[in-house]
Amino acid sequence: MLPKCYAMPILEQWCTSQPSRLSSSFYWCTSPPGWVKFNVDDSVRPNAVAGLGVIARDHAGRLVVAVGTQVEQWDVTKAEILAGLAFLGAIEEWMHNLDRIIIESDCRIAIQWLQAAFNRLNKLHVQTDGPDLSFLLEFKQVIFQHAPRELNRPADFCANMACFGNFIWRDCDSRDIPPSLMSLLEADSTRA
Repeated sequence: MLPKCYAMPILEQWCTSQPSRLSSSFYWCTSPPGWVKFNVDDSVRPNAVAGLGVIARDHAGRLVVAVGTQVEQWDVTKAEILAGLAFLGAIEEWMHNLDRIIIESDCRIAIQWLQAAFNRLNKLHVQTDGPDLSFLLEFKQVIFQHAPRELNRPADFCANMACFGNFIWRDCDSRDIPPSLMSLLEADSTRA
């Protein structure tokens, strides 16, 4: 059984399906069967346009959905937190039946903030003027992981694309998906 929330930084970097002798800093890891992993990232431009990128993949590393959202934001950390919350836009109807998800980002501060927000005793759940975090409570288990930047390239690609406009790609066979994104996803899957 996996713990609901990690309190120790070393556990935040634990990869759920990677053999313990391999370092998680070299390989992107798939999620366990029945889980969905959301990789999130942001890209902030000098003109305060930020792109939020979300990639959702199943336990085999297959693309479930890719989402890009353009927002106005100039603070990189806030944009990264917004990207962590933007995965709500990537949730499809069938995912509400999932008990467990993984949210992975290359921003340690954002992961720590989101992890604190998931704590059911945290005051963020009773705030009325802040972001609505109640959707996190729909899942029995949420794991927040920090990943090195080089392992978050597909989400980074989506974040950069989102700076030019919103998009959502649901079908991995879609002709709308740029070949460069597909090659990033394939590279992750072959190394996983």
